[in-house]
Amino acid sequence: MAREKAHRARAAVVGASVRRDVPALAARRFSLLTVWGVAYGAVRVCSRIWFADASPDTPEASSVLFTASFQAAISVGALVGGIALDRSSPSAVVLVGAATAAFVVLITAGHRGSGTVRMPA
Repeated sequence: MAREKAHRARAAVVGASVRRDVPALAARRFSLLTVWGVAYGAVRVCSRIWFADASPDTPEASSVLFTASFQAAISVGALVGGIALDRSSPSAVVLVGAATAAFVVLITAGHRGSGTVRMPA
């Protein structure tokens, strides 16, 4: 009987704290989703600018290369995410995505300031 009362008391405390934290969690999730949306939107714009700067004399070729690379990245991401989901769990997909993003940030930071790559004429 005493155990049951203690269990109910703990459940009431946990329930009260969860109800109190729900608005804070929702605000955090909203802000993270907003940051992700802005970053994802910037990737297309920045990538298009980088491709155009890399080949200013052939804008059509840079547009085709941009489109093909973007579609290939989406396809590879879907494939790797599907494999991770089939072999593990949905949280593994998030971990694989986070590891890939961290790897890309490290690679990009390593090449920062190296200048624009120009194709030979």
